[in-house]
Amino acid sequence: MDIIKTLKDSYHVFTKEMIEFKRNRMELASLAIMPLIFLVMFGFIFPSGNTHENIPMGLVNLDQGAGSNEFITQMETMNNQLATSKNSSYMSFNNYSSVDAAKTAISQGKIHGAFVIPPGFSNNVTNGQPGNVLIYVDNSNPQNAASIEQVSLGTMSGLNGVLADTNVLKLSSVTNPVINPQAVIAPYTPNIVTTIPGSTNYFNFLAPGLMIMIGMMAVMIGIPEAISKEKEMGTFDGMLSAPINHLSVLLGKTTALSLRGLIQVIFVLIFAVLLFGVTIQGNLLLAFLMVILGIFSFIGIGIMAVSMAGSQGTGTLIMNLIMFPMMFLGGIFFPISQMPWFMQDISNVIPLTYAADAMRKIMLLNANVADVSTDIIILLAFGAITMAIALPLFSRSMKQ
Repeated sequence: MDIIKTLKDSYHVFTKEMIEFKRNRMELASLAIMPLIFLVMFGFIFPSGNTHENIPMGLVNLDQGAGSNEFITQMETMNNQLATSKNSSYMSFNNYSSVDAAKTAISQGKIHGAFVIPPGFSNNVTNGQPGNVLIYVDNSNPQNAASIEQVSLGTMSGLNGVLADTNVLKLSSVTNPVINPQAVIAPYTPNIVTTIPGSTNYFNFLAPGLMIMIGMMAVMIGIPEAISKEKEMGTFDGMLSAPINHLSVLLGKTTALSLRGLIQVIFVLIFAVLLFGVTIQGNLLLAFLMVILGIFSFIGIGIMAVSMAGSQGTGTLIMNLIMFPMMFLGGIFFPISQMPWFMQDISNVIPLTYAADAMRKIMLLNANVADVSTDIIILLAFGAITMAIALPLFSRSMKQ
């Protein structure tokens, strides 16, 4: 019966919060305006390219002939020669037995792309025909995609130059009308194949992370503001004097704030698809479940902030100190791989990093639950630990 009463009381608090929100026209308008501002502002401000080293790439050799093995050896040599520093290379290769295996590795975030040498490659090269090489690129991350294309095409161009000199010297004294002249100059022909249909779009990278970030902001900013404001107005004491427990108050308020966050997330998705050409490949139901899980992982932080804050201003200040570093270190606006190593280490302990990573895999690469299981476990653990700390802190602060 205590559980039923708690849920009923939480519903009444939730209803009160939604009525107040409905009466505030400015807050209603901000539900749609803020997501649009974020998409426009960050989508066009942040750069979309950078250079990388040791980019994890897949290698699928479906030919297994002398020509393909020679090509791989030459590519690895060229890859090391083009590196900008010692003990590094442009790309770090991982071998896969099939195209599907390489695509799965891309969906799981293990590699950023894959070279595929098709059957008949060696025969084409031996007989003076173009040796086509497919290069699969994960363009859910436009910065990495641009770098992979640049590095891949640069490597192939270097190989073509070396082999063109060799081939021309061999054919200088022999005439063979069957040989394609273009194949002599450029025997290897790369074909870029993106994992997402259409052209590379930075908004594809931005939108999933922005959905998680806005859900986080709704809870992390909303809880301290809502409770601290009512404390200053004196209405919070009246709420606590009612025959309801502290858990009902928290549950009702966080549910209302989470609903507002979900509404904003929907606006982000609508604007991203209709106005900015974002392509959704995955299961939207799973994506929204991930949003809810992401929001859950941040609730405990918001409750801890309000428990330690004596006023609304203090609560907002604490949240800003926590939230803004998370926004820029969580990989929302640009890839974590572009950050200095010490910032990458910090990013690895931020829950927003794992929530944004899972959202991109689900929405853009059609990842399933198994593909993002690590992210889910981390978010659940973080949310459970912070809630276990936050609830006793909140109850103690209410007794002071």
